[in-house]
Amino acid sequence: MQAINHRWTRIAIYFAIALSSSILFRLNYIGGYGTLKLPGVLAVYKSLLEGAGPFLGALIVMRISGRKSNISFLGNPGRRSLLMLAVPVLLFFIVGVNNNQHINAHFYGLNTGIWIALYGILEETGWRGYLQDELKDYPPLVKYSMVGVIWYAWHLTFLGHTSVLNELAILAILILASYGIGLIADRTQSILAAAC
Repeated sequence: MQAINHRWTRIAIYFAIALSSSILFRLNYIGGYGTLKLPGVLAVYKSLLEGAGPFLGALIVMRISGRKSNISFLGNPGRRSLLMLAVPVLLFFIVGVNNNQHINAHFYGLNTGIWIALYGILEETGWRGYLQDELKDYPPLVKYSMVGVIWYAWHLTFLGHTSVLNELAILAILILASYGIGLIADRTQSILAAAC
């Protein structure tokens, strides 16, 4: 248990768990996952398995290490975090999302908004709720960049048919996104605010 009290050991365990889900589901190492078809609006929810790794990694590492995060689901704004999360879901419902499944665009939009919110919560529980908080002693630019680089590695885009320039662009985007989302998480201490 002593080793689990070392920051970089915890981060390595967290990343191994997060990466495992990415490898299993994104690279289709689970028999039948790639061909599994869920009916209608449920089809998008299958991809929640791909985003569950950071969530599971955070829960497991915090559980076995006894470490608590300063970032919570609601954070400092409290109920405002729920409102922040509800706004995009409602906007998807109001605007609607066209689809080829012959489902009402507004209903499909609501479903899409809920799916995006759930996926964001799964990811941000790990990236901001655990990893960013684990790195809180570092200067913001270093902390956000480190989260962005690890976040990039988790996406596994470099395993596809891509160019070095494309990968550098993806890395830059994820570092910039990590900086923006990281600021929100630091200011609000809210996973929900970061997720939306």
